[in-house]
Amino acid sequence: MKNRDKLTNKDHDIMDHFIGAILDDYKNGMVSKEAATAGLGQVIAAIDLGNYDEARRWFSEGRKFIR
Repeated sequence: MKNRDKLTNKDHDIMDHFIGAILDDYKNGMVSKEAATAGLGQVIAAIDLGNYDEARRWFSEGRKFIR
């Protein structure tokens, strides 16, 4: 069973990949600075509010939301 009260080491690995992909997309001109900032802000807000399930959705699907 997944721990819903905190991010796991696996979650952190997936988050790192997500952030790296967004930075690469920005660097390669695939997303605007504003879109990247807004998407990363959504993830930060979800974590700040303790909404780890939403943060996990962003880690796995957020790149397509930002694009």
